[in-house]
Amino acid sequence: MASLSDRKRNTFLSYVAPSPGDIPRQEGSDDWLPTELRDLHLAKPRLLPSELVVASAPAYLISAIMPAPTEGSELDMSRQAVFGLLSVTNFKMAFVPLQRQQQESPPQESYQEHLYLQRNDVTLNNIDYVYQLAEGSRVSVSALSGGNKRKKLDAQQKVMSGRITALHIICKNFRLLKFAFQNSRSGPDYGKLIASALARFAYPSRHDLSFAYCYREPYYSMLGKSSVTMYNSKNDWARELIRCGATEWQVVSAENVPQLQNVLQAPKYTLPPHFVIPKCCTVDRFLDLSRAFYDSRAAFWVFGYGSASLVRLAELKPAMQQDTKVENVTLELVRKCDEKRTLKLLQLTDRLPSIQDVQRAYLKFRRLCTPESPQEFLVQDSKFLTNVEKSNWLFYVSLCLRYSCEAAESLRAGTTCVLQETNGRDLCCIVSSLTQIILDPLYRTIDGFQSLVQKEWVALEHPFQTRLGHVRGEAAEEDESPVFLLFLDCVWQLLQQYPDEFEYSQTYLTTLWDACFLPIFDTFQFDTEAERARAVNFGNLVLRPVWDWGEQFAEKDKVFFTNPFYQRQRQEQPNRRSIAIPAGAIMLPGLAQMPSMKHGQQQRFTTINPQTFVTASTIPKDRYLEPHHGMATLAIWEQCYYRWMPILEIKHGGFPQIDLNHRLLLSNIAKLQRCIELQDFDDLPDIYYDKTGEQRPVVDSTTTRRRNSIEMIDGVERRRKSSLPATLNGLSSSGLLPEISSFFPFSINTGESEQLIDILTNSNEFLLEGSFMERLSIA
Repeated sequence: MASLSDRKRNTFLSYVAPSPGDIPRQEGSDDWLPTELRDLHLAKPRLLPSELVVASAPAYLISAIMPAPTEGSELDMSRQAVFGLLSVTNFKMAFVPLQRQQQESPPQESYQEHLYLQRNDVTLNNIDYVYQLAEGSRVSVSALSGGNKRKKLDAQQKVMSGRITALHIICKNFRLLKFAFQNSRSGPDYGKLIASALARFAYPSRHDLSFAYCYREPYYSMLGKSSVTMYNSKNDWARELIRCGATEWQVVSAENVPQLQNVLQAPKYTLPPHFVIPKCCTVDRFLDLSRAFYDSRAAFWVFGYGSASLVRLAELKPAMQQDTKVENVTLELVRKCDEKRTLKLLQLTDRLPSIQDVQRAYLKFRRLCTPESPQEFLVQDSKFLTNVEKSNWLFYVSLCLRYSCEAAESLRAGTTCVLQETNGRDLCCIVSSLTQIILDPLYRTIDGFQSLVQKEWVALEHPFQTRLGHVRGEAAEEDESPVFLLFLDCVWQLLQQYPDEFEYSQTYLTTLWDACFLPIFDTFQFDTEAERARAVNFGNLVLRPVWDWGEQFAEKDKVFFTNPFYQRQRQEQPNRRSIAIPAGAIMLPGLAQMPSMKHGQQQRFTTINPQTFVTASTIPKDRYLEPHHGMATLAIWEQCYYRWMPILEIKHGGFPQIDLNHRLLLSNIAKLQRCIELQDFDDLPDIYYDKTGEQRPVVDSTTTRRRNSIEMIDGVERRRKSSLPATLNGLSSSGLLPEISSFFPFSINTGESEQLIDILTNSNEFLLEGSFMERLSIA
């Protein structure tokens, strides 16, 4: 028995592959490759610190929708596919094209460039389904479209026996990747090599197997310049109470409650670190009541509008459903917090779909957006609208908007609204968040929206790890459901109806959905705050909030997060914190506007106790939205769902082209306005001279120095920018804007990308306004 045990213990299979240049060449193994493509060492994946290559193989990347040859014929790989090196690491699956001889002047590409991922990379968290195809030693049309021998690779790591000719990778963000392996009969089975690596690493059974625990690079936060509220402290919640004028509620921190720190009592509760409960109820009584509800979610306050409150409540546990006394007592405590003593209970479990319904709708809808062959695309296209309706995805979007509007109407009427759902952590998050977006203009700004997600989804513990399938256990797949995507789709619908009310763009929302599958950032990786704390304390996890977008994108890409149609109100000011306020204290509203102290008088900062002093609500009551939620008024979020289907893209057109034109017009308006205010007309846009026929004055060195000097505009110190070359200041020399397509910036732009970037980042000062970019700009 001892020898058998030793033999088992010493059996080790390495999943770390050699570097691409070290792949041994077998005689005749790459004779099928073109001569100029046999140097695989030229294709190397870009690796992060602590990222290891698990497996590498030569492969062809094939477009999901491409002109198909006749059935039974072989594919012309040199024309219909891109050859390169396919690698699987402990972080991602990467495909690096091995380009042929470069053209003399290759077209420049302009698309969203990620600092962690290249264009053909997908994280392992993003991989949902892997299908293995086998059709002999050659790649035929039937193999790429499914064929007869097709097997799904799942968490049980069941790799197909026999040679694997192709792999179809379906991602959670609607991307479909198709790879073909043209193996020689005597060479290695490259398809099986990649499939085995994916089976091993793409479906982790534990969260600590994620790459985030390996990536321990130091993080230096740049969020200090923003006003994103993380809601990870008692003060954050107290400030929200003050902003909403909620005088009858109190913040409770679990660390200050002995019952929640008791080793024997704490496991009975699944409460977040900080939560808000009625002030008329003691903490001990609230804890006793919470034990009767799912996940201990008994009446959490989340928002206030006037004297009315928005409250989230779970349902009673099955053992307690026969006796509703506890629920009635809880609702009565909430009613006492309302001046009018009115309350509306919105039962979401019976009105909205279950998480299983959402998952089924998502899979059906994703199937329509990821056809695996031209034939399948044509069949679906002939009855596409019917299939969309049958998927129920837009129907569920409509329901979420409908009940969010109902909750908002209740709050506007001065009636407290209680949202009740089974666990109070899924569809309840959607309705609660949308209600606040409808009522509060703060949450239509980028910083405000990010604070809202932190409050409703992260701090109050939506189970991201389970719903997004970051861990694949035995029953984990049954609990998967893209609830957060449903919410983002609802926000996108509001953005389409009110384009001038939202600071963020659809590109920002699409990027946010992609960010859910980046394990490097912890925001969407955990079910509870307790799990996050354990990962930090015992797994040495380095926390990186996803809101620090500079960690992922350059400035030229972050520009597209802002919406040029957004009309910032004059009274809107960033909700900043003063660095002079000591920890645990809150500045009185209006303190910054107090008269300065006399000479020699000591300046004092006043602190308040949020439990006893709350100011009147500062939420404007005239900035609410009244969105339409009928099915006929909804649209399909094309940029998010269709961006991986080039056949559906509008070449050199679509909304992004209109968006770019609008940005340029606003830039010229801002320049003209600045010239008028400063009475300095040397920096007029080119379009002025084109329309008037005047000659642009010659700019000497003295004028240039004056332009680069520091100026005071409306009391704000500002350094002016120098002028751009004439061909880049506004329109191009041909009088046309750069040509971009309808899925930009997620599609390849073959137009004048240098001019595009210069227009957006250099000449367009308008884009640098707002709460997300530099705030020291002209209002």
